Amino acid sequence: MKKLNLTTPFDHELARFSGWSRKHWEESFYKMMVAIMKSSSSSGARQILPGPRSHHGRVADEVEGFSRSFIMAGPWLINSGDGKFHLEGQEYDVAAFYRRGILAGTDPAHPEYWGDLYDYAQHLVELASVAWALYQGRVHIWDKFTRDEQDQVAAYLYQCTKVTYHQNNWLLFNVITNTVLKKFGMPCSQEQIDKNLDFCDSMYMGGGWYRDGDVNRIDYYNAWAFLYYYLIWVILDGESKPEIAEKHKDRARLFVRDFRYFLGSDGAVPAFGRSMIYRFGYLSVVALGQYLDILDIPPGEVRTMTGLGVKFYMDQEIFTNSGHLSMGYLRPCAEILENYSCGGSPYWAVKAYNILMIPSSDEFWRSREEPLPIHQGDFHKGMEYAGLVLSGHKETGHVQLFNQKSRHDNPEYNGKYTKFAYSTVFSYEARKVWGNFNCDNILQFSEDRINFSQRWKMEPLLINDRLSISRYPLYKVDEEGEVVTAIVLKDDFYLTLHRIRPTRNLCFTEGGYALGFDDGQAEILSEDGCEYAAKDGKITFLKNLYGWQETIPAAPFNDDVQTTNVRYMKSVVPKLYYDMNKPADGDIYLAALFCGRVSNVSLKDCSALVGTIERKGTCFSIKFYDGETVDIELEQ
Repeated sequence: MKKLNLTTPFDHELARFSGWSRKHWEESFYKMMVAIMKSSSSSGARQILPGPRSHHGRVADEVEGFSRSFIMAGPWLINSGDGKFHLEGQEYDVAAFYRRGILAGTDPAHPEYWGDLYDYAQHLVELASVAWALYQGRVHIWDKFTRDEQDQVAAYLYQCTKVTYHQNNWLLFNVITNTVLKKFGMPCSQEQIDKNLDFCDSMYMGGGWYRDGDVNRIDYYNAWAFLYYYLIWVILDGESKPEIAEKHKDRARLFVRDFRYFLGSDGAVPAFGRSMIYRFGYLSVVALGQYLDILDIPPGEVRTMTGLGVKFYMDQEIFTNSGHLSMGYLRPCAEILENYSCGGSPYWAVKAYNILMIPSSDEFWRSREEPLPIHQGDFHKGMEYAGLVLSGHKETGHVQLFNQKSRHDNPEYNGKYTKFAYSTVFSYEARKVWGNFNCDNILQFSEDRINFSQRWKMEPLLINDRLSISRYPLYKVDEEGEVVTAIVLKDDFYLTLHRIRPTRNLCFTEGGYALGFDDGQAEILSEDGCEYAAKDGKITFLKNLYGWQETIPAAPFNDDVQTTNVRYMKSVVPKLYYDMNKPADGDIYLAALFCGRVSNVSLKDCSALVGTIERKGTCFSIKFYDGETVDIELEQ
């Protein structure tokens, strides 16, 4: 594994947070592009990339590598004089590379033909990327084709009108492919464009947020799928439906205004949801929003978001030795892959490179970077429609995400969605051991004391800046049982309060943040209902505030010697435990304090964060270290 090792000097005068200029975007594109050109098939229509096979099969995987690399080439081609660049004494003809590959891939008689389309084919996703980049680079590619070659390419793309798409964000791929055909004056289906734009509108929840499909899948697909493709449609054909175009501009504006709160001071966002191998792809909506000049935040803040957001990853060893984006969040991590992941999948990240649509002459590139919310002060920011709360701590640059709504319809993804908290520093435990996920930042329950479940289907009851509450059944144990969980935020720590209404004899466990590290051992301390672990200037801490019977010192998950963490080679998690032993006479109430902090704060200081806690009926009264008191009602 390696970094990209850029040679462009940092520009700390204009870019005081990231140091990145347009030349960094260009150089990183060049180096990624060289690796892509070296790994192509003989006629260029496919990419032979290291990585697993997806469930779509070899051909689809190789087409995916081609299409997703084209994503970063398209924006660059817009402002390229001849479609070529020079690096280390070599000339690379990007335009010719993609011209050759597209013609081979769309020719049924060619050995590298991409194959006919069929219902739900992965090709349907990839054709949108091919179409959009083809439009962006049309001067160097489409316009260089003969009429017969244009007809061949258009006929292949037109197959999108004859197959069935998944009824979620996939419908926007159909919109883009059809709309590019329309712009090229080729046969297309305006009926499908209109129908699919309208259908995806039904998934809009408000505040710039969409759910993906018919359940509350709320994640970064909001940025790199819904808003991204809607803005591409606005660029392509928004003038044909100006009212609809303005609506989608407004939604992107709302989202970007909120998305600023996701970034920590180092540019990281909480690893949360599926497809985190797409890494910085969520910056794509910011890039397109700036290109369209529709955002209501200063250009300098956009520069910080995009520059710092991509630099965070470029500073890590995210590339294979062959120079390709690796299969992981930072390091390679098989546990976060989905069955649709293959070697070309990570290149959805380069949607962020749509920032290169903005020409070097634009005033944007001479704007001075401005501070993000995390640079300006501490914050708690509730996002009601998404069911999320973002919490930032200026001193440490740490951002935490709290979730009371988002989930996936596949419970195998629970670790990616349904934990109470996710972090820019303390990445979650991803790998199952003996069929169980770890209990970091989540309440788990079990009837046999061996197989543990956690919330899956949840109903958000309240979302505000410092308090969020949800209700959920005891999934896989007793669908008639119920838990109400309140998450209370204070400074950079949080409390969970649970009212549990079981009908079976269960045990419960809940963990703190996973403390991840690569070398050595963590310092582990236990005292007076508290568990504490520290390593490399980070600590994870929990304290039993009410009801828990036992605290368990921080340790690797089930004593496993292999990493279970998304980001680190080793990790330890402190835990709480409660066993009913026999059916309860009434409700069970549990409360605890959790802290993941980037500092060497002591166990004693952590323990003092909450002064007192009392319960009267269904209400908890809490007094914090500074005298602030809050009352939380759990009968919702």
